[in-house]
Amino acid sequence: MDDCRVLLAKNMKKFRKILSLSQMALAEKVGCSTTLIGNIEINRRFPSAENINRIANALEVKISDLFAEPGSAALSELSDRQDLKMRLERNIVAAINETFKKED
Repeated sequence: MDDCRVLLAKNMKKFRKILSLSQMALAEKVGCSTTLIGNIEINRRFPSAENINRIANALEVKISDLFAEPGSAALSELSDRQDLKMRLERNIVAAINETFKKED
């Protein structure tokens, strides 16, 4: 069983990558510095309770998901949601493009 700091670091990075967010983009969403995000991900710093809440919101996960053991459902659930979101976006763009082609 990993230490909660190690789990946070690993999961934060995994969730960030699933969402295709850079450390800078995540920092902007959280309202903190890129340095803090990087330091959390390399287990050099541990965020405040307020920042943990902001990080979870920015990554679209529950706080408990940030501390989940490897192999938990949280990672696959987020990946599934992102896949669905991308498919919906493609379908919307295709429908818009089709609509404009018909008007021409």
